[in-house]
Amino acid sequence: MAFEIAVFLKNKIAHFEGVTNILKAEEINIRSLTLNNILNGWGVLNLLVDQPEKAYRVLAEKGNSVALREVIALEMKDEAGGLDHLLMRISGAGIHIENAYTRLISQTNMAILILDVPDVLEAKKLLSDNNIPVLDDKTVYGK
Repeated sequence: MAFEIAVFLKNKIAHFEGVTNILKAEEINIRSLTLNNILNGWGVLNLLVDQPEKAYRVLAEKGNSVALREVIALEMKDEAGGLDHLLMRISGAGIHIENAYTRLISQTNMAILILDVPDVLEAKKLLSDNNIPVLDDKTVYGK
């Protein structure tokens, strides 16, 4: 099971760096991230880190508004059309994607698609039924 950390941030100078500084001090490695402005001066920082439970705990202890959510990680070909091919298979399986981002593991040239879906259990079943393997934590986090 892969997990993503979502941190709600006031859209102000140094708030993003405040999160990265906490993670650095705890030796938590950020593998991928997205930062989105939502409304009224607030944003969401989604992080894929190598120690999600620890990251959740230390960020919460430092007063951050943080959530730990399960996500799905799938391998895709690191070539033109690789994402399109995988998305067609996901769509064909009937899976709705709410958010997505990627991670490239340079040592192995593996591209990973991270999916946030409404129902993780149902999506995993649909992926399995359609022979689309979900990646294990060791591969996702690079441990």
